[in-house]
Amino acid sequence: MSLHHSLWLAAVGVVLTVAPLRAGEVDKYLPDDTEMVISVNVKQLVESELFKKNIEAKAREALKNSDDVQEALKDLGFDPFTDVERVIAARPAGAEQDRGLLIVHGKFDLDKFLAKAELVAKDQPDVLKVHKVANGAGGKFLVYEVALGEQAPPVFVALPNKSTLLASPGKDYVVDALKKDKPALKNKDLAGLLERMNDKQGVSVAVVGVALTAGASPEVTDLFSRVDAVSGGVTVGDEIKIEVAVSAKSANDAKAIKDEVDAGLKQARLMLAALAFADSKQIDALLDVVNSVKAAVKEKTVLIKGAVSPEAIENALKKD
Repeated sequence: MSLHHSLWLAAVGVVLTVAPLRAGEVDKYLPDDTEMVISVNVKQLVESELFKKNIEAKAREALKNSDDVQEALKDLGFDPFTDVERVIAARPAGAEQDRGLLIVHGKFDLDKFLAKAELVAKDQPDVLKVHKVANGAGGKFLVYEVALGEQAPPVFVALPNKSTLLASPGKDYVVDALKKDKPALKNKDLAGLLERMNDKQGVSVAVVGVALTAGASPEVTDLFSRVDAVSGGVTVGDEIKIEVAVSAKSANDAKAIKDEVDAGLKQARLMLAALAFADSKQIDALLDVVNSVKAAVKEKTVLIKGAVSPEAIENALKKD
């Protein structure tokens, strides 16, 4: 399995164990071939007590330590802590690195972004190039090709309006999104999952089974062979609540999945208990999280729920 595919599976794994769309709404910029969506409600997260109390000060300080970042943000008139509302990552099944789209909703000063792009393209053409693409109505879309380094493929970026930024390693994905006026997902099962997304979750995920197995190793394929779809996510408040629904192909498959989840949780508890002698706050916090996770079966669906207490969160963030 390629590194790119592994990272996507890892991202899903994090969501399942630890700016979503409003209920009933599917983002119009989603690529037609989307089979996996991870959505982060940034506004909710940064406004949560958890973030304000434990993370915000350190995050802002980290930005201040980079003069280049500070200068760029100032030139763009952009504050990532207040101007980003939602980030959505979408991609189809498979391991191809030039497929998928990142959609960022928020507030963007178009004049400042365009001015900065023109300046960088002029002074550093090896870093940023401007592509003018016909929009089908006699005008042009501006698509920026951004070099990320010698070993990394470029990323294509566009701002269709003052509230949206699009980015992808595939130019076609950005151009296709710019031309959209409504969603046209080919996978109707995924469309159904997205329409039922919980708008109160800070992080949410919707994945159809094929996206978890395409291009994966035999072990991963066997693990998800019983799964039709996965949806759910994380709600952040005073505590972190985890809610995941795994749709199985049959009732027997659902029972088998629950048994595997229970076995995995048991192994995790034993491993963490064995490490507890180190008197690590992080290990104790992880053990609290694992102990809170419970799985139940309802017909062909496995429901997995858990919670992370404020105390466990604070302990996990403390340095030993």
